[in-house]
Amino acid sequence: MKKRASLTLLSCILLSFCFAQDQPATITQAAANAVNPMAQVIKFQMQPNYSIFHGGGQQINLTTRIITPYDGILLPFFKPENKKIFSMARLEIPILSQTYDTVSSLNATGLGDITLSEVLAVKTSWGRIGTGPALGFPTATAPVLGSGKWTAGLVGMIMYTKKHNFMAGLVLQQFFTYAGSPSRPPSNYMTAQPFIYVIFTKGYFIMINPICTLDWQRGNYIVPLALGFGKAFAKNLSAYIMPEYIISGFNKKSFIIQFNLNTMF
Repeated sequence: MKKRASLTLLSCILLSFCFAQDQPATITQAAANAVNPMAQVIKFQMQPNYSIFHGGGQQINLTTRIITPYDGILLPFFKPENKKIFSMARLEIPILSQTYDTVSSLNATGLGDITLSEVLAVKTSWGRIGTGPALGFPTATAPVLGSGKWTAGLVGMIMYTKKHNFMAGLVLQQFFTYAGSPSRPPSNYMTAQPFIYVIFTKGYFIMINPICTLDWQRGNYIVPLALGFGKAFAKNLSAYIMPEYIISGFNKKSFIIQFNLNTMF
């Protein structure tokens, strides 16, 4: 009996070790899925960003992100006959806390504006391309944490993946105001995210993916420089850290540190 129990315990330990230690190829694929914005895996991400504002002040932005691909044409029940076509839904929920040393009216903690986008994507011989609608909801619990406006727009993505362990592309989102508080100014802005990802052995990767915000309404153009480093730890878990420096626009000369924890299913 003791011998059988010992063998059972040893088997459990060996099985746990095998499941915990994924093969190098699996880890490399996990890294590729982690950085690929159009990977056909479900992602649940927690991303805390810490900003140090030039002139005094700081902000913590904790964004929860859910990305779900599915076989359908923007809606799950419209099934495409072409297997190269699929859709992706993306939900972002930010929670912010910010303090400014010189402008106390900007100090606040709470929920920011929630955004939802959906992309109809097509696989090509060289990569993937997609476009679809995007919505912004005025869910901020404090005026300084959101726009106070209902917004809608378009999102577009293009990505090159033909070279092994290398990805490059661009994500564009344009938002316009269609309703909201009359006391708040209208919104008309675009976010542009060029990206380059290089994946190495054992799941390591480097990334360049700054998000530029082009506020056409206010003439404010925020351009950061960013370089990140990350690693896939298992087939369903990865993380990265990425410092940013703002070189143009509001909060110019500010410094941001991003940390992203990504789970995949």
